[in-house]
Amino acid sequence: MKKKMILADCDERYMKELAYFFMERVPQLELVTFTKKEKMYQYLEQGNAVDILVVDEMLAGERLKGLTPDVTRIAMSVSMSGIDGFEVIKKYQKMENLSDAILLKYAEEKGTLETVKGDNDTKIAAFFNPAGGTGKTALALALATAGARAGMRVLYLNLEEIDSTDDVLGKTEGTLSDVFLALKTKGMNAGIKLKASAGMEETAGFYYVSGVESISEYEEITGKDLQKLLRATAELAIYDLVIVDQASGFTERTKVILKEADTILVPVILEEDNMAKWQRLLGESRLHDSYDGLFQKMKMILNKAGAAGWGNEPFFNELCSRMPCCASIPLTAVLAKRSSILHAGDATWQFMRPILQVVTGREIND
Repeated sequence: MKKKMILADCDERYMKELAYFFMERVPQLELVTFTKKEKMYQYLEQGNAVDILVVDEMLAGERLKGLTPDVTRIAMSVSMSGIDGFEVIKKYQKMENLSDAILLKYAEEKGTLETVKGDNDTKIAAFFNPAGGTGKTALALALATAGARAGMRVLYLNLEEIDSTDDVLGKTEGTLSDVFLALKTKGMNAGIKLKASAGMEETAGFYYVSGVESISEYEEITGKDLQKLLRATAELAIYDLVIVDQASGFTERTKVILKEADTILVPVILEEDNMAKWQRLLGESRLHDSYDGLFQKMKMILNKAGAAGWGNEPFFNELCSRMPCCASIPLTAVLAKRSSILHAGDATWQFMRPILQVVTGREIND
C-alpha cells in the first residue's frame, strides 16, 4: 500500500523538480504538493489523512505540528539546525539521497520495512579461517570491490572485534554501535538501522558501516544477536551480496555467522600454523556431525600471496577433498596494501571473478 506524503516548498521551480522525481522514481509514495502554506493548512484542516509530511524548514512550525499529530514530520534544511517536532534532512542533495532519507526516517519512526524493503535475492558470503594472517580482510575488500564493479549492490560488513579497516575506510553516518543498540532495543529493526548507518566507499563503489565506538561493546553481543542482524539484513533485500569479514577463531559468534552464510570462503596459505589448525578442525568435524553442514558450504581460496613451503601434501589433498578450491590468488602487489585494493579496479577483476561467480551462483561476464 502506498504511503501518502505531503511535499511543500515555496520555491515553485524546486518543487516541480522534486515532484517529477518522486512521481517517476518513488512508487512507494502517493504525492500531494503545495507551494502555498495556507493551502496546505486548509488541506490538513479538512481532515485529509497523510503518513509523511516533508516541508521546507521555513514552513515547519507549531501550527503544522498541531495538524499532524501522528505523522512522520520532516524538514528539508539548508542550515541543518534542529527543529522541534521535526526530523531534519539536508535539502539540497542528490534526489536519490533525498528520497532515501525520507523513506528511512519514516521506516525508523514506524519500525516498518514497507518503504525501504527491496526485492533483491541477498546472498551472504562469510570469510573464515581459524588462523590469522591468511588474507581474509584483503580478499574480502577485493571481493566487495569486484562485486561493485560487476554492477552489484554489495555490503561489506566487518564484524572483527578490532576492526582492521578503520584506517582505510572513511567514517559512515552511523556505526555498528548504532546497529548493535538497535539489536538490543525492543521494537527497533536492525536492518533499517543498518541501512541508515551504511555509506558508500566512493572509489570502489560498495557499501559498508564503520566499526563500533568501543571494542567492549562486543562483550554484550551474542551469537543470537548476530543471527538476528544477518537475517534482518537479508530480509531488507536491498543488497545483492553481503560480505562478512570476521576475526580468526571458532567462537560461538563465528559458528552462528557461518551457519547463516550461504557460502563460506576460506583463504588458505601453505604454512605450518594454518595447516595445523585445519588438521585440528578437520578432526573435530569427524567427531561432531553438526560441523558437516559448515564444510559443505566452504570453498577454498588458495592464497599464493601468503607464506608457502609447508610439505604435508597428503593432508592438503585431504583438505581439498572436503573443501573444493574455487580460486587461486597470485602473488600480487595489489593485495599488499588495503588502500590500494579500493583503487585497483580491473587489476583484481580476473582473479576475483571466479569467487564472485561461486557466491552468486551465476555466470558473471566482463
